[in-house]
Amino acid sequence: MYRNDRRRRPLDPMPQIELVKPLSRAMQIYRRVAGHDLDQGTRRALARHIRGLAEQGVHDPGRLTVCGLSYLRKLDRQRGRERF
Repeated sequence: MYRNDRRRRPLDPMPQIELVKPLSRAMQIYRRVAGHDLDQGTRRALARHIRGLAEQGVHDPGRLTVCGLSYLRKLDRQRGRERF
């Protein structure tokens, strides 16, 4: 994830604009399927999750969307919501 130097710079981060598409797509699909919107904390957690995947080298928007939806499903299960 980081170069072997003391400055610890991330390797080629995905541009912010490219993260917006999979993030908004995952939220849109979730909203349709689950029948409710995401609260602010969940939206932030989803954004952190997708950004983390991109920093690890996942750059395909479709893959990021699917991973985001899987993450939201996991959160729903942890909270006891099985509608998704």
